[in-house]
Amino acid sequence: MRKRVIIISVLAAVLVCAYFAVERLNVPEQEAELPPPRETVAIFNADKNDVSEMTLATPERNYTFYKDGDAWRVRGGAGIRLNDAKIDSLAYDFAGLNADEVVGSDGDLSLYGLDAPLGTPSVKLTDGSEKHFVIGGKTPVGTGYYFKTADDGTVYTVYATKIEGFLAELSAYRDATLAVVDPAKLTEIRITRADADILLRAKTAEEMSDQAAGLNAWRMISPYTRDANSYNLEEQIMKKLTALPISKFIEDNPPSYAKYGLDNPKYTVTLTEEAQTPVRVLLGGTVEDEIYVRLDGENSVYTVKAADFSYKDLAPIDFIDTLVYIQAIDNVDTITLTADGGVYVLKIAHNGEEADYFVNDLPADESAFKRAYQEVIGLFIRGAVTDAAGGEPLYTAVFRFNDGRGDDTVEVVPYKDRYAAVRINGKAEYYVMREQAAAVVEKIKNFSQNPGKQ
Repeated sequence: MRKRVIIISVLAAVLVCAYFAVERLNVPEQEAELPPPRETVAIFNADKNDVSEMTLATPERNYTFYKDGDAWRVRGGAGIRLNDAKIDSLAYDFAGLNADEVVGSDGDLSLYGLDAPLGTPSVKLTDGSEKHFVIGGKTPVGTGYYFKTADDGTVYTVYATKIEGFLAELSAYRDATLAVVDPAKLTEIRITRADADILLRAKTAEEMSDQAAGLNAWRMISPYTRDANSYNLEEQIMKKLTALPISKFIEDNPPSYAKYGLDNPKYTVTLTEEAQTPVRVLLGGTVEDEIYVRLDGENSVYTVKAADFSYKDLAPIDFIDTLVYIQAIDNVDTITLTADGGVYVLKIAHNGEEADYFVNDLPADESAFKRAYQEVIGLFIRGAVTDAAGGEPLYTAVFRFNDGRGDDTVEVVPYKDRYAAVRINGKAEYYVMREQAAAVVEKIKNFSQNPGKQ
């Protein structure tokens, strides 16, 4: 019985202690006192708009920004493009220099690294006055730096985020974009290299309104003259053009560009926007996964990711439409195909928006006719003709149009062992697989014998 009383008493004591502990923790929120915010101490204050020069000096470097109208320049760095927004932010930092804490004055400067400073930045105002500063070592916790003015012994601590801007290399304030191009406004793309001069040009509004011009918005002018491959153009080039970022700033005004392969660039990529000066990028040697570049008219050498210009090595044929010969069916009256001693005439009798279809004067089902038509114009390019192509044609197709154009004669002739060159009006530029050409003849023969639904 006595043990039971003791146990109950202990439990009661525990409950009482728990009650008072909860009461102490349950202090009303409005009664809790927060420490007062730490007040910063002004070291130097000026109007940011009065800042005319800023010098960032360390044992390794020394450079000065100065205001030229509304733009910032770097002294001795003609042609160096700067990021005005970042330099404006630096001017704000100079104009409103506040300390996190006052450490003391007239002490041993070596205790704070101020005897061998990390940096000695300075600022000049439009009235000609100047202020010089000294940056010491980092504080023990690493969140700030010891700091003082050159003309006073008082030592402060200043947040690291501000001080690190005073210690930064020039590259931190440079424009890190090689060029900005709006793909929607591009009118011309040119890739020049030892083995090719590839010129792609956007079609004009008049060209796009011409039904015979096809649906592609771009056309290759050189080395071939035909519609561009819209998908490849978009995926390989356009998606990489919005902004071309610089990876590294290598050298300004080098005595020679030879060591970068830019004395005689391997590639030149020219991008032209409507009503803008063309952007010409000179591409030199590679280093790891980057490539040396220079903008025509500028003297600075940079590197960019080689992947940003991966299209520079594409074959010209990769940029063009893969169909050798294509015509809108609405513009065609007849196709006369001759093969193996047989003649097959595919005829379209247009009547406004309606049409009747025939093969060798026999009425043909519309769907079957259009499938046959797709076979005739559906030859896929496999490569560019580099050798002479001749011999008896595997077949000849003569297209007659209703839009005032003259006839087109398409001859498919043997080329090497497995291919067939396509000669359009006497000129052979591309070849296709010979088996595909043979399949066209076979399918047109079958269609002529059964022009109904197949």
